[in-house]
Amino acid sequence: MRKANINDLDKIKEIVKKAKISLKNDGVDQWQRGNPDEKLLIRQISSGKSYVLEKNGEILAYAFLSDEEEKTYEPVINKMKGENYFVIHTFCVDTDHRGEGLASIFFDEIIKKAKESGKDCLRIDTHEDNFRMRSLIEKMNFSYVGEIFIDDSGVFIKRFAYELIL
Repeated sequence: MRKANINDLDKIKEIVKKAKISLKNDGVDQWQRGNPDEKLLIRQISSGKSYVLEKNGEILAYAFLSDEEEKTYEPVINKMKGENYFVIHTFCVDTDHRGEGLASIFFDEIIKKAKESGKDCLRIDTHEDNFRMRSLIEKMNFSYVGEIFIDDSGVFIKRFAYELIL
């Protein structure tokens, strides 16, 4: 895992595009209104908080680790135990490499990064119908903490929120 840079943008956009198609094919109404789009990805990468998973020089996964306070988590904050956290956003793995265990490997690297950064937990949320991500999150021992709502291009969408104590 390494920090993403602007030269990675085209490959990251390709991975996100494939993820959007996969979600649509799975009947999941997540990432279907535009975001994450190129502008968001550029902002994430420019912040220095985006990471890619590489193998043999090929980018295979992308994620943004926010260390800013997330107001969307306020409805479940009393159920969360950690205080110093990263929130994982825009987590996606190249669908051409599905079944290779890359998502678990990437999560392991993110957990390692969080620990090295002195974080006491990780937070993540996903669409209630995103069975692939929910299964992965639960496999990685995150605990479900409740429902939150995010602004998805002007539409407030329910998400399931999770936390992993490190």
